[in-house]
This record gives sequence, C-alpha cells and structure tokens, in this order.
Amino acid sequence: MNMTKGWLKNANITNIYNLDVSKTKITLLASEKKEKDLYTQIYHFVFYDKKGKSYEVITKNEASDEECSMSQVNSYLISKRDINY
Repeated sequence: MNMTKGWLKNANITNIYNLDVSKTKITLLASEKKEKDLYTQIYHFVFYDKKGKSYEVITKNEASDEECSMSQVNSYLISKRDINY
C-alpha cells in the first residue's frame, strides 16, 4: 500500500496526505508462484480522499514470503472519480 500511495503522489494524481486511509480497500486479485519462495502478485486498491474522490489502482509486483516487494511495483490508475451523494 505504501508503494502505491507513493506512486499516486509522484505521478501528481493526488496529495496522499488528503487520503482517508481507514477507508482504503485492498484486494489480492492473483498470486502466481514463479519459483521457490517467489510470487507474482496483482492487487486492486481503492483509495478515498477527504474531499469525496476515489482512486482505483491495479498493481503488479514480485513478492516472497519474507519481503512484500522483491521487484519494482508497476501501478496503473484505472479510475478516478468524484463521489456525489
């Protein structure tokens, strides 16, 4: 999650200090074993900010049992929207 938040900040998508971390939704979509103790993992994140916007991001990275990120994390913004009630 921290790598994805950093990507949102560095890509100038949002100010991460405005995110409401308590509302964040994280879903592991896929985990494939590549070799001994190495997996490719794909996550779906939904971040919400305090202004009513949401940001959906898909990430892909290599992970092991001991380290959550053994490679670069590839992040893709798939949706950015305002929530109007």
